[in-house]
Amino acid sequence: MKTNEKAAYLQHLYEELWMNLAEEEDRFKEYGLSSTVEVLLTTVIRMEKPTSSQLAKKLSITKSAVSQMISKLEEDGFIIKLADPDDKRIQRIGLGHKGEAYARDLEQYDSYVYNLFANSLSDEELTHTAQSFEKILRNLHQKADA
Repeated sequence: MKTNEKAAYLQHLYEELWMNLAEEEDRFKEYGLSSTVEVLLTTVIRMEKPTSSQLAKKLSITKSAVSQMISKLEEDGFIIKLADPDDKRIQRIGLGHKGEAYARDLEQYDSYVYNLFANSLSDEELTHTAQSFEKILRNLHQKADA
């Protein structure tokens, strides 16, 4: 099989995997969030009480865009603003009641994907797959930075 045929086949397999994972991701539709806002909320969960500036830097978006999304998420009960315990001038972003429910669903989804990888691939295959994903991500980041 030629390189372009292998790449096309890999793209086909990726799409099939994505479509199967989409069924697992359906649990997130009930929250009614746009994909951009979901990315921000997931980042809040992963970073554990970040500041708006940290979110903007992590997501490579403006502080204004982060502020708009935070306002929407706060209004809808997904997040709350918290005073930093060490510096009261700094506001951190924590989870509201809907955000905690979203985090529980995200944990279940993460567990599903983890088990899918752990139960499907050998240790060597996991290492090789991780290296391949890292290489693809580096390429994406280089294109984004260009």
